[in-house]
Amino acid sequence: MKNRLLHTSSIALSLFMLCAHANADSFLVQDQQGLPLKNVVLEFSVPALSTSAVLKPKTLIMDQVDKLFKPDVLVIHQGDFVDFPNSDNIRHHVYSFSSVNPFELKLYSGRPEAPLQFNNAGVAVLGCNIHDSMVGYIYIASSKHVLMTDEQGLATLDDGIQYDSVNVWHSSALTSVKSINYADLTKKTNNKAPYIINLVVDSPEPRNTFQSIFNQNGE
Repeated sequence: MKNRLLHTSSIALSLFMLCAHANADSFLVQDQQGLPLKNVVLEFSVPALSTSAVLKPKTLIMDQVDKLFKPDVLVIHQGDFVDFPNSDNIRHHVYSFSSVNPFELKLYSGRPEAPLQFNNAGVAVLGCNIHDSMVGYIYIASSKHVLMTDEQGLATLDDGIQYDSVNVWHSSALTSVKSINYADLTKKTNNKAPYIINLVVDSPEPRNTFQSIFNQNGE
């Protein structure tokens, strides 16, 4: 009877630990007015023992449609390639001055000769030498665990991922990258509520040129 109770207790404890381990962390990012922010990048720093797996390089797309970069924020990992197709019926001249990966794709239509590889972590601000209102961003993550918030300012990390801190980036944030330790994350109400992350962002008034946005980001 005693052994049965011990066995039952062991099963109950195991189930409790599994349930606790299965709870995924969710995050709500909002501005100084309490409004949700979309396209906020959350990059998680995980313990060294959890980073042994090496990601194979992927090729992702930064398209050009209606004189806009699509998507306007692209998240990749170090070593990934980015292809820059031009889906407009006019030519574009894509370039970046950003120190993480300066490049230039001279006036072209269709598709450039080959994708570009991004080996350094950081943020590359993109522009078009012909259309100065075109601005895009490539966030190159060093961690394999990285998310971007949706229209409601929400993002959810996969179950069971342990992390020490999270780096928070948004194109309009006054601080280029905000680093938050796990112990400093706060929840609004209870354990089922998302972690609340507050960012101070620039005025919603549009900045219409690549040069103004590039200078604002200090790249």
